[in-house]
Amino acid sequence: MRAANDEGELITRDGGPVRASEALRDKVAIFADGRCLVSRSHSEDVDVISLIALARRLGFPTRTPEFVDLGSLRSFYSCASPSISWSAAGRPVHDDTTMQREVQDLLARAAAAQASDIHIVVDSDSASVRVRIDGELQPMAGGGGGSSVQWRAEHGRQICMTAYAMAAEGGTADANYDPFGYQAGRMMTGLPQGVQAVRLQFNPVGYSGRHLVMRLLYLGHAAGHSIGELGFSAAQVESLTGFTENQTGIVVISGPTGSGKTTTLERLMRRIVENNPGESILSVEDPPEYKIPGVVQLPVSNMRNDDDRDGAYTEAIAAALRSDPDRIMIGEVRTHAAAHHAFEAAMTGHQVLTTVHANDALGIVPRLMDVGVESYKLRDASLVSGLVAQRLIRRLCPRCRRPSDPMTADLPADMAMRLRPILKDRPVWMPGAGCDACRRGYEGRTVVAEIIRPDQRLLDLLCAGERQAAQRYWVDDLGGRTFTHHAIEKVADGVIDPIQAEYKVGKLRIP
Repeated sequence: MRAANDEGELITRDGGPVRASEALRDKVAIFADGRCLVSRSHSEDVDVISLIALARRLGFPTRTPEFVDLGSLRSFYSCASPSISWSAAGRPVHDDTTMQREVQDLLARAAAAQASDIHIVVDSDSASVRVRIDGELQPMAGGGGGSSVQWRAEHGRQICMTAYAMAAEGGTADANYDPFGYQAGRMMTGLPQGVQAVRLQFNPVGYSGRHLVMRLLYLGHAAGHSIGELGFSAAQVESLTGFTENQTGIVVISGPTGSGKTTTLERLMRRIVENNPGESILSVEDPPEYKIPGVVQLPVSNMRNDDDRDGAYTEAIAAALRSDPDRIMIGEVRTHAAAHHAFEAAMTGHQVLTTVHANDALGIVPRLMDVGVESYKLRDASLVSGLVAQRLIRRLCPRCRRPSDPMTADLPADMAMRLRPILKDRPVWMPGAGCDACRRGYEGRTVVAEIIRPDQRLLDLLCAGERQAAQRYWVDDLGGRTFTHHAIEKVADGVIDPIQAEYKVGKLRIP
């Protein structure tokens, strides 16, 4: 009987020991270990049956066929290219050549544009590449700066598999690649200058497609010297720095994915380290995104599913509590167990900084109730010491922004009418045509935020579900400043334009 060097070798690949036409490779895939995958729509195809018989005559045993969809077959064949191949078990068998260099080039071009993410979407026929710059997804330009990147589907799958292999080699992803499952990984080597790591998320897409998101984590992004650099107002900076001076209590930052929560947390942590060199400060993150000098960072990474992740997260928090901390930063609280440990730490004399997903600052308390935090804890103002919510809005380039009359600017009529009482006689600032220092009239992003130092009454109202009464009390009695307040200030100062502001925080009206 004929032996193969690799029992998972795809013997019907192009140039393989069992010759199969391109049309047949869309119908059947045969491996040296006997696995035989057949397209569901070709289960009785005469040519398929003949090819299986040929493999047997050549000395390759074949098992009972397994029926799969067309995308599965194409995926296996695309993995069997000369530049990178994978065994039937999903293990990478490749050399460090063409495909790895292409992944590195992709990352280098994204880094040069200061992109935060690369999105690769593979469907049955083609693959597209987009990058997120200043919060906006846009097609990635081709290598020569011309048309956008477009690949054949097989090439897109190879890029995904190569990226996974690079993460697997570094020990930050499972050895086995599942082209039809949810997986994650982290690339730590071979990265462009200035990029500390690349976080990978692989998602299956309908019709046997693939979706890969590559998040670029830059060196120094969180190493700024001032919280105010992020765009917080002077009063907000005062509140945030006041939180760091507390020794106890829990400070919670909320916002959607990509709203800068991690950066704000890390700026706060750096300030704490600078002002309290004698303290033991630990963090629990999934996984640590940026190195924070002076903080012992406990990682939670490479979990197979949400249950494993939640269990590992809870275990890491419990371990942090047993490690003689003065303060703990918890990357995210989203389960009852994590919330329980976070509040246990705060109740036993530690300060805790963490994040949750909530729509605004007042929504943090109901969100914590949803994950199982008892109301008696949430009603304690000495325990719940700070509530922060934030968004990131594209910032106008100060060099080429242009002033306009609200009524003659290129704005919807109803927006112009809303701006008149806000701006009075001042102009509205709009993006310019772009200059050497910006991208189409915008330069980076800035924070718009809500910050609350709650008291007993506010927490009582929120825990009782009286949201509107809590809003009135916060604004009227505690001097609260909402997202709208902060956005209006920045529109009036020409930092952001009203279209971007309303896109992020809703209609601008004087409260």
